[in-house]
Amino acid sequence: MDIFAALQALAALAFVLGLLLGGAWLLRKYGSRIGLKTGQVSQDLKVLEWRSLDMRRKLAVVRWGDREHLLCLAPTGDMVVASREAPAAFKPIAPDDVIKGAKSGGGPAG
Repeated sequence: MDIFAALQALAALAFVLGLLLGGAWLLRKYGSRIGLKTGQVSQDLKVLEWRSLDMRRKLAVVRWGDREHLLCLAPTGDMVVASREAPAAFKPIAPDDVIKGAKSGGGPAG
């Protein structure tokens, strides 16, 4: 393979990669105009926890809106094991809140 053929192959590769990247950029920029949802992620569906039962089956706790569902996921089929109302959202204490509470005289009781 001479140097001209190698340069031609590299130029063809660069051209194809440019087409792929350009197409991806166009879909990302203008995809919503043709009906594609871009960058929109549902905030009401969350996988809270999952555990493997064995090599083939898993348990998953999924929160959807104000409900939590325990799902058994298996190659033979998936099923809802249990459902319940989701507990209120837990908001952890931020370090800034602890510092503000200590300065204002508040703090843990005890």
